[in-house]
Amino acid sequence: MRIFMKIFLIPFIQLLVFDNASAKVYHRLFEDLLGKYNRLVRPVRHDNDTTRIQFKFKLSQIRDVFEKHQIATTHGWLIHKWQDERLSWHPTDYGGIEAFSVPGELIWLPDIILYNTAHGSPSIHSITKAKLHANGLVIWEPPVVYNSMCKIDVQWFPYDEQECELKFGSWTYTGTQLDLLHFTGDQVEEHEENGEKQSSVPLGVDLSQFQESVEWELLAAKSTRHERWYSCCNYSSIDITYYLKIRRKKLFYTINLIFPCVSIAALTSWVFYLPCESKQKIQLCVSVLVALIIFFLLLIDLIPPMSVSIPLIGKYLIFTMTMVSLSVCATVFVENMHWRGGESGMSEWVRKLFIERLGTRLLISRRTAQSPLYRKIQQQKKIDTINALHILERQFNKTLFEIEMKTQESEPTNEHISGHAAIFLQLPMVGRSLSVKTIKKENTNGNEKKQQIRRQFSIDKHSTKDQDPAMERRRSTQFCNRRDILRKAERNINYIAQNLTEMRKADERIRIRQIAVMHRKVAICKEIFE
Repeated sequence: MRIFMKIFLIPFIQLLVFDNASAKVYHRLFEDLLGKYNRLVRPVRHDNDTTRIQFKFKLSQIRDVFEKHQIATTHGWLIHKWQDERLSWHPTDYGGIEAFSVPGELIWLPDIILYNTAHGSPSIHSITKAKLHANGLVIWEPPVVYNSMCKIDVQWFPYDEQECELKFGSWTYTGTQLDLLHFTGDQVEEHEENGEKQSSVPLGVDLSQFQESVEWELLAAKSTRHERWYSCCNYSSIDITYYLKIRRKKLFYTINLIFPCVSIAALTSWVFYLPCESKQKIQLCVSVLVALIIFFLLLIDLIPPMSVSIPLIGKYLIFTMTMVSLSVCATVFVENMHWRGGESGMSEWVRKLFIERLGTRLLISRRTAQSPLYRKIQQQKKIDTINALHILERQFNKTLFEIEMKTQESEPTNEHISGHAAIFLQLPMVGRSLSVKTIKKENTNGNEKKQQIRRQFSIDKHSTKDQDPAMERRRSTQFCNRRDILRKAERNINYIAQNLTEMRKADERIRIRQIAVMHRKVAICKEIFE
């Protein structure tokens, strides 16, 4: 039991003694360093010396960007490094202690603040502990939450890129008293612009603990040190400015803004494909317009409310609504033209605007190639027209023949009636079906037949001298009426025959042209294969 007690109690007692001794060493070091330390005096031996501070911003997160107020909220740490010879010691005199931490309120701290703060205190709120090293190096990393002014341009929203600035510098010390420098290991590019010295670091922000934002993507983080001289003063003003270039993540806006707008606007094109007989063209246009307006009202909260410039999505919505409104007007015009009918004819301004001007500018030719199906339909229509004319011709001849037969039956059979029948039978184009081949021949013999009719008529007239004058006048009037009717019928038949001849000639020319085109294509194919 005693052996067990010795094994476990002796190390414990030694640990207590060592901790007590170590605590005494830290207490002694603390008293030696800060017993007579004045935290209101700069850490320099002489007043003309410059305190050089290595400064760097360690970015943690881009919390939010308020487009309306033009404010960017960022989280991070401010890393300060400087030399304070009053806080140096020899580690051998204090048990090998190389570094230890002390409260920041007990030592001198630089008064570096954010110049372009939007609201709130520009200084650091929480004073954390500073780490002291034996060689006099002091490292202080206080956490900060800044609301900085950021100029927002939403012209290309939601595909916009912004650049926010964080400008840091001393509030009370001049450039000769306190100098801000980049970290020693950074790649510094020095140049002079507009009479001031500038030194830039492409990646001047520490991103080791950066957390990606859900809305913004960090593209670049450049830092630039500015040293300006003013005419009023004999000292310089030094600051370090961080330029954070960010880009809005577009997936959310593409799915919830762009895609619905494009889908709704695409429905407008189907209005012109919808036939007028459906009587739903105007209803579809108005429905698309109402849906777009309602969607636009819902998107007002998502679009940044700024009047400096119109966002890209706003321009697209305005353009889409304008096009949909114009499509409604065009649909009303098309419906009016469709249901007006062909008897009114085409207006002169419509013909000049849509056929002559717009047609030539849109490279629309009035002579377009006809498809085989269209040619087949047109050919069938011509055939149907020719057949209808043939039927009309036969029906007309049949009607004339029936009229003449009834006339012969109603009158007594004598020499005069036979004379009238001879006149009817000898008239051209009557008593037989028309034929295009016999039209010219019958027209050439028309004069001879007319002379025969006149001779026959004169014979009948002489043979009726002994008849009653009243009866003779009545018969003569009936004969003249029948002759006028037959002459009108002859003119109608001749007109029909001429139309048939012209249509057949046109069809023959089309067929010859098609055959020539076919032969030309065959010859070209032969040349290609040979």
